[in-house]
Amino acid sequence: MAMASPRRSERTQRRPAPSGLLMRNDAGTHEVEVAKALNQWAVTVTSLADNRTICQDFFARRWEAVARAEDFLRLLNRSEPPPGW
Repeated sequence: MAMASPRRSERTQRRPAPSGLLMRNDAGTHEVEVAKALNQWAVTVTSLADNRTICQDFFARRWEAVARAEDFLRLLNRSEPPPGW
C-alpha cells in the first residue's frame, strides 16, 4: 500500500534544493533560503512563527544570492534592530 507524502506544512524541516542553501538565525525565529527559481536564484526570508514570507529577492548569480542571504542573516541576528526598522 502506497503512503501519501506529508503535506508541506506537516514536515518538521524543509530541505533546500540540491544546489540551494537553508539557514536559520540564532534565535530560531526566521529562516533564510537560497534556491533556484524561474532561472534565477531566489533568496527568501520566512518567519517560522506563522510561516509568513518576509521578503524575497532574485539574483542572476548564485554567489550574489548567497551574499544577500548572509546579509539578511546578519541583520536577523542583531541584538538591536538596525536604524530605520
